[in-house]
Amino acid sequence: MGRRRRSSPWWVKLIAVVAAIGLLAGAAEVALRLIIPGVISGIVRDELRLTDDHPVDVSLGGSALLHALGGGVGDVTVEVPDAPLIEGITADGSLSADRVPFDPSTGEISGGTVKVVLGADQLDPVISLLTQGVAQSGEVRDRELVVGRTIETFGQELTISARLGVQAVDGAVKIDPLGLKAAGFDLSAEQLAQSTGSLLDPILQPQTVCIADQLPAGATLTDITLSSTGSVRLEAALAPGILSDPAQQELGSCG
Repeated sequence: MGRRRRSSPWWVKLIAVVAAIGLLAGAAEVALRLIIPGVISGIVRDELRLTDDHPVDVSLGGSALLHALGGGVGDVTVEVPDAPLIEGITADGSLSADRVPFDPSTGEISGGTVKVVLGADQLDPVISLLTQGVAQSGEVRDRELVVGRTIETFGQELTISARLGVQAVDGAVKIDPLGLKAAGFDLSAEQLAQSTGSLLDPILQPQTVCIADQLPAGATLTDITLSSTGSVRLEAALAPGILSDPAQQELGSCG
């Protein structure tokens, strides 16, 4: 009789099984990283009504497989340059989340944030909103917002330039006047206020401007950054149910 073949020790079999699972998991990880970004970018293009060739960059962090086994996509960042914001206005936008469920209509996201960067040539509507229409245009200079307005006072036209500091406070925008110039006149803010009444209050007096009615109810403004390049970055936190609750997708309200 031939010699009986000795079976492998149990720990050898265990190593073989673990190795096989590791190979399968590695293959699944690669497949998920190939498939998921394409699916997400397609959804983004559909929702924003972008062309098929519009850039949409999707990146995944951590283990795509582990998040998938939990029923979602984790550590995801989506970047869209020149995304339509409102009519006639485009901005570079990015969205990131610690986790997004495979079926957002029934689940919740976690750690969701959105960032929008407005270039110098896209600031006019924002300036009009923040100054309540007092200034229709302006620019970022030395990390301050510089706005202007021409009014008629003292029997002639007067061009006013105001420097404003802006920051996000409790979901609203706090505006702090930092300085004022009136072309050809050496006037204080008090003297201008006396001659113009309340017309220039939004750029002469500290203000808190509610913008909740300009954002989805499920988004809360958390930060405003005035860049040395002349752009403005807005950052907002997203409520967990913003993708599943239609009410949170509607515009919010002030007061």
